[in-house]
Amino acid sequence: MRKLFITLGCLMLLLTACGKDEDNKTQNKTDNAQIENVQKVSVKKAKLPADVSQKFFNKFESYTPAQRYYFCAAFAMGAMSVAKPVTASAMVNYFMGLGVAKYNEGINENTYKAFNAGKNTFRNEHLVNTILKRKICENIMNEAADFARERNYHVADLDKRGKKEVEKVVRYIKMNKK
Repeated sequence: MRKLFITLGCLMLLLTACGKDEDNKTQNKTDNAQIENVQKVSVKKAKLPADVSQKFFNKFESYTPAQRYYFCAAFAMGAMSVAKPVTASAMVNYFMGLGVAKYNEGINENTYKAFNAGKNTFRNEHLVNTILKRKICENIMNEAADFARERNYHVADLDKRGKKEVEKVVRYIKMNKK
């Protein structure tokens, strides 16, 4: 499983490196076209980020505590994978095991939906910035880490619990791609 995450991390690194040799003229044309499109946005459409955020908060409030945790676990892993892919790979099992330890609920259909939503949050920059600014996931993840510390959970134990949950996530991802 560890090799899988290392391979995925390397693949992400390669994918982000692709296209770096593009001609500056092409990039400038693309940038100019994007700027023109942004300038053409109407006032009504300018409210879209707030609408997206409100829709997110309405959905997030309906989540169970375990669903919120798994949403934030995926969000945290996504944020780390952008900044430090190696750290993200190392933390996957820990985060998943911590969820099982704190909430006595692993990955199932309900928690996977929240996990998947957290993973897909990075498609909306405004939403990501809102979550970061309000420290929504930071607070949930810190609370879970405090729980583990107070109960004297060892990282190795949480990693072991998390491996089973990661396998479940991989199965759900494979099922959803079919």
